[in-house]
Parts: sequence; structure tokens; C-alpha cells
Amino acid sequence: MIKEKGPKVFIVATLLLGVFIFGVVYYAWITATDIFRPVDASGHGRTISVEISNGESTADIADNLQAKGLIRNALAFRVWARIKNLDTHLQAGIYNKLNTSMTISDIIDQLLGGEPDSVRVVIPEGWRIEQIANRFASQGLIKFNVNDFLRYTKHIDQFPDAAKYPILRSVPSGASMEGLLFPASYEVPLDASARDVVNMMLTTEQKTIQEHQLEQTAQQHHLTLYQMLILASVVEREVRFDQDRPGVAAVYWNRVNIPNNETAGFLDADPTVQYARDTLTPPNADYWAPLIDSAKNIAADNPWNTYTFKGWPPTPICSSGLASMEAAAAPPTSDYFYFLNTKDGHTFFAKTFDEFQRLQQQYQGK
Repeated sequence: MIKEKGPKVFIVATLLLGVFIFGVVYYAWITATDIFRPVDASGHGRTISVEISNGESTADIADNLQAKGLIRNALAFRVWARIKNLDTHLQAGIYNKLNTSMTISDIIDQLLGGEPDSVRVVIPEGWRIEQIANRFASQGLIKFNVNDFLRYTKHIDQFPDAAKYPILRSVPSGASMEGLLFPASYEVPLDASARDVVNMMLTTEQKTIQEHQLEQTAQQHHLTLYQMLILASVVEREVRFDQDRPGVAAVYWNRVNIPNNETAGFLDADPTVQYARDTLTPPNADYWAPLIDSAKNIAADNPWNTYTFKGWPPTPICSSGLASMEAAAAPPTSDYFYFLNTKDGHTFFAKTFDEFQRLQQQYQGK
């Protein structure tokens, strides 16, 4: 009996080992199959928008897809994406057709085989029309024409949809849309035309003004809507920190509306001189470069030079953000007629030219 026990034990052990290996393999297969299955296998999934940025890694994309609930396992996506060379073929943009009923392979095929549905275009505060045009032209919009954009925005009467926007009625005859194209982050369809883009920006500008009642507020401070936009654009180019915008708006408001013997109604705003200079020599890639001569000597005959022409410049000089528009619409009451910007961006105010000179001596050593 003892001699016969050895083979039986061996057979049982072998069978148990086989069962164990089968169990491990089966579990691994079920697990692998499960993580590659759609999140919603019923076929009635949810469509979820996913934005992929330039330079984003496959790992970042996988984590984002899992966080949004489009895939079950980020590691599985990374492995399959590497096999299909997704990282070398993917186009940045916004994809609107990904669905929770899609498998990992389906999602990768969608990202590989199609262009994004839209792209993210960010327009910073303080840019002029030409800079905005160049930004959109560089984003791969297949129907966008920069010349059409400049024609529409610089000649309002040539923009087909001008009648839709009450804000354009405030613009003097012959003036452009400078200052009326709201700076923001836009989700732009890949096939958007210049006309579509202008509509998008004007709609956002008009909506922002209406929602924050900026026109009514400006009128209460003896400013028209257009004058408010002019003031906001100068403030935008002058100020780095939001807390300083109301004070700078008040200085310029005082100079125009309460002219004294020292300021005599001149804004003396360097950004308006930069605008005048850069407009005389288009196209200029180096907009807003520092002035290298006395402001009175640069484009002195240009009405945007507020050192040689009193009052507001003829038009805004750039697109201003909400903070600058709010400051311009309601400049606080103050006795300040001067301000000084330090190198670190902070702003200090003075009532008289003597006080201003002391600030210069203190912060600039002049």
C-alpha cells in the first residue's frame, strides 16, 4: 500500500497544479477581457468630449479618459496605444464623438483615424486685431482665411453679419472692430471660417457687456459704451494686477473730465503711442515694443498719440478683458492725476506732478 501511494499523490498533485494554472490563466483572461470591454457594454453609452493638448503624453491621455469614464483601465489603453503607435499620429484638439459604449480599440481607432472636431484657441487680453488674426491662422483651421478676418474686422461694412450686433452701432464711421473682439478661450470647430470666428468673438463681447451691465454703468459715469471700451483698452495695456485697474482708470477719467493746469486734458498714455507707431508700419510682428524715444516725438501727428492730442484716442487700442472693462465702466472717485508702474508691475498714484517725480526718484532713481 505504501508503495502505491507515491504515484497517486503525484497524479493528484499534477491535477491540482493543472487546475491552479488553468484558474490563473482563466482569471487573467477574464481580467484582461474585462478591462478591454466598453464601460457601457449595453450599447447605449454616453458621448463625452475629450480635449487633447499639444505635447500631452499617452499616459496623460489614458488617465484623462479613465477619469472621464470612457475606459476601464488606463494601463490597458497605454499598452494598446503603444502597439498602434497612437503617440506618433495623434492630432491635438477636441474630440466630441467618443462614447462609453466604445472599446479601447475603438477609441484608439477613432483618435487615429479622424481629425479633432474642434480646437482650443486662446486669445489673451491686450492683443490688437492683427495679433488675433495671426493666432487663429496658426491653429490649423481648415477654412479660416486671415485676409477675410482682417477685412471683416477692419471694415465693418464688409462684415455680412454686422447688423446682428448692436455693439457695432457705437463704432464711429470708418473705424474697425478694434477693442470689440473679446479675449477668451474659444472652442473653435475645425472647419470654422473667418466669418464664424468674428461672430463667435462679437457674440462673447456683446454677451459680456450685457450680463455685467457695463453700458449702463459707464453711462452713470459720463462715458458712452465706446468711450468705456477705449478707456478699458488703455487700462489693459498699462496694468498688470487687477487691483490696480480701477485706480488707473480713475487717473485717465480725471485727465479727460477734470483737466487741470498740469495735465491739460492729455492722457499721456504710452500704449496709445505704441499703437500709433505700430499701425504706421504694418505688418509688424513686434507689437507693443517699448518706446525708444520721447513719446511726443513718435508718430506725433497721429491722433492715437495722446501726448500730442487731447482726450480719448479715436478708438480702443486692443481687446480688453472683463476686469479692465469693469474698472473703466466705474472708475472710482479720486484726486489722482498720475501713476507710476514699477518694474515688478505694481502701481503707485500721485495727485501732482511733484508727487509723481518723487515716486520716480523713489522707485526708478530718476
